[in-house]
Amino acid sequence: MLGALSPAERAAYESHLATCSFCREAVADISALPDVLSRLDAKEFAKLLDPTLTSGEGHPGASLRDWATSEWATLAPDAKRRKKKRKAFSVRVMSTAAAAVLVALIGVGLFAWTSDNAAPAAPPAGPAIAMTSIQKSSPVTASVRLTSTAGGTKVDLVCSYSSAASRPYTFRLVAYGPDEQSEQLGSWQAAPGAEFTMPAVTHFGPGSLSRLELVQFDGKALLAYDVP
Repeated sequence: MLGALSPAERAAYESHLATCSFCREAVADISALPDVLSRLDAKEFAKLLDPTLTSGEGHPGASLRDWATSEWATLAPDAKRRKKKRKAFSVRVMSTAAAAVLVALIGVGLFAWTSDNAAPAAPPAGPAIAMTSIQKSSPVTASVRLTSTAGGTKVDLVCSYSSAASRPYTFRLVAYGPDEQSEQLGSWQAAPGAEFTMPAVTHFGPGSLSRLELVQFDGKALLAYDVP
């Protein structure tokens, strides 16, 4: 209501309200709070916090509560509701304030915990490397970018199919490891003149990934890259 939430926090807040009737009622109860607060200027606030100006209860919160209760009462549509709101206002405000403080403390704790336990930064991706044509003429060109991962190697492929091609054709990307082991990383149908991108992962890690091949669906290799 005070506009203090980020877009992501507001989206989560509204999503929760859609499924929680208790919180919807609580928000409705304090919906006029921004208007109440806007009526209080700095001088009035200082007077309310002055213990010498309290209403006999001996602490500055009494004056502030009395003022808030009276202001709140002017916003209620009928006497019965005003009476109910006056009784509940202090509890609601204090509950809301306590909840806000709790959320803030949890947020600070979570930030500190994630800072201490954050996963190590991902290794930088390697440069884009053009695959070499195996055939004298190939209707496709492609480049690959390799990145080491915990489970192997991430391969980002960018492939262009010649606009002079007569029809769509299916291609595959195959990874090779030790002892002639192979793994198909993906397949796609390329349209003439189109560019295709594909992120893939092979279980062959650094030192074991030896070669990448782009092959036709019939198994004929068109492009290759020998990993150093």
